[in-house]
Amino acid sequence: MRRRPSRTNSLNVVIALLVLVGLQQFGAAALIKGKALLAPLLIERAWSATLQAPGGVVRPWPWADTWPVAWLEMPRRRVSLPVLSGDSGNVLAFAPGHARASAPLGSTGLAVVGGHRDTHFAFLAEVGLGERLRIQLADGQWRDYRIAATRIVDTRVEAVQPQYLAEVILLVTCYPFNALTPNGPLRYVVRAVPA
Repeated sequence: MRRRPSRTNSLNVVIALLVLVGLQQFGAAALIKGKALLAPLLIERAWSATLQAPGGVVRPWPWADTWPVAWLEMPRRRVSLPVLSGDSGNVLAFAPGHARASAPLGSTGLAVVGGHRDTHFAFLAEVGLGERLRIQLADGQWRDYRIAATRIVDTRVEAVQPQYLAEVILLVTCYPFNALTPNGPLRYVVRAVPA
């Protein structure tokens, strides 16, 4: 005569599976939190190494698809941020990113730096004309800029024009700052020129 599995055994298996799924979810969340805490330290370390050996690419971790290319400060706003190479979503999760298709920072032309409106570039909601910002380049030199203009751009109608004969930095983020849905068509654009 064969014994049928008891309901208790089945219940124990279900409970064990639920506990394993819960532990997996907890572990995944802890890994994300750990990355969020560790990444800024690794990026800052990579920036320090870049300053010691300008011209080289120092990745914050071996598999990173980005690296620090500059450091941005706005003392009045108590902002001090690395600027990473590239402006993909993966890059912007860690810091503002320099669009590789734009001019190099500190050179003639239009350099575009993008950041998320609800994290790194949230301070742009408060900036005013004439405010100062500083950019440290990979050679260690600091360049001073002032905010010359701010405006809202609808990306469905207008594109950023890359042909500038002067040195210009655009800080770009999504708009409005308090939007509930991501990926809207509006961008808040802050134009900075050498001070």
